[in-house]
Amino acid sequence: QYKLTVQDKSSIHNFRLVGPGVNVATSVAALGRKTFTVKLKAGKVYRFLCDPHLTTMKGSFRVPA
Repeated sequence: QYKLTVQDKSSIHNFRLVGPGVNVATSVAALGRKTFTVKLKAGKVYRFLCDPHLTTMKGSFRVPA
């Protein structure tokens, strides 16, 4: 398990993390700190993105095996 803390400083963006067994997000309009506890699976790929700006604000990572 991992603890993920997001400090959201903009009311036009959000943060979403998706992958096997994970789909967590902050609200677009909300500001402030949000903490999630997520269970990431070894060897799997997870994507992070901003929902309103999906085509430009995105990335991914693979959890080490």
